[in-house]
Amino acid sequence: MGLLTSLLFAGPLSILYGAKSEGGIKGSVSRVKEYFTDQGLTAADLPAALIFHEVISVGFAAFTWSACYGIQPSVTIARPMAGLPGASKVAGAFDRALAFSDKKVANMKWLKKVPVVKHAAPRRLTVSLAESLVFRGSIKPITFGAKLYLSYKFVVWGKNRTRGVRPACLSLALPPSES
Repeated sequence: MGLLTSLLFAGPLSILYGAKSEGGIKGSVSRVKEYFTDQGLTAADLPAALIFHEVISVGFAAFTWSACYGIQPSVTIARPMAGLPGASKVAGAFDRALAFSDKKVANMKWLKKVPVVKHAAPRRLTVSLAESLVFRGSIKPITFGAKLYLSYKFVVWGKNRTRGVRPACLSLALPPSES
């Protein structure tokens, strides 16, 4: 929603404040295109950036799910909160949700064929998935920007590699400032 809002309103508002005469979506798109062109990126680089972004996303999702399966954050957080008023109501709803998910997981015969989860406890898989979704959702503003930056660095690294410029490694450091 933020990108759409900025595309629709940034241009017309910039005209009010004496900025470029080209406004609206057309002006915003041209400014975005100009920015990426200045960074050395073109529309042809978009597929590689999207694929890399999604690979990072899937890897991070698998990592957080497996970490939550091992650490069990809800157990460590819920235990001290069990004495709070209203905890029994929440516990009842939580138990009903787990019973529902147990039925759904029991119907997934294909799940028993996956080597990684074949011997895992189905209820614990469900809870750890929910924990990882909550965790990833809470840090999404940070991780989304980080994944975009890593995708950008990957594409630049790939372009330099094809041109014959071979840095020692994929550096995440900012480019040196001109003094």
